[in-house]
Amino acid sequence: MHQSVWTLPVEAVYESLATTPQGLSSREAAQRLEQFGANELPTPTRRPLWLKFTDQLTHFMALLLWVAGSLAFVARTPALGWAVWAVILINAIFSFWQEFQAELTL
Repeated sequence: MHQSVWTLPVEAVYESLATTPQGLSSREAAQRLEQFGANELPTPTRRPLWLKFTDQLTHFMALLLWVAGSLAFVARTPALGWAVWAVILINAIFSFWQEFQAELTL
């Protein structure tokens, strides 16, 4: 059974990765670089800001509120309909801003 490398004791990690505490020789490092490529994560693709904002307007709970606001208009209570739609918009702006600020710290 294969164990994940981060669950192994330090000595077993060296054995599992065929290395030593001193690291790899230059030749072995060059071979592994050629065989496996650079040890780096790919750059994540970023969604345009306008799509991120529309996500806030179209998630499940927002869709339910859009329907509720529409039903309020059908029931001839436009003040309630506008209030529900205003809540959707305010929530979308707040959520978008929170997400935007969180991504700036990455």
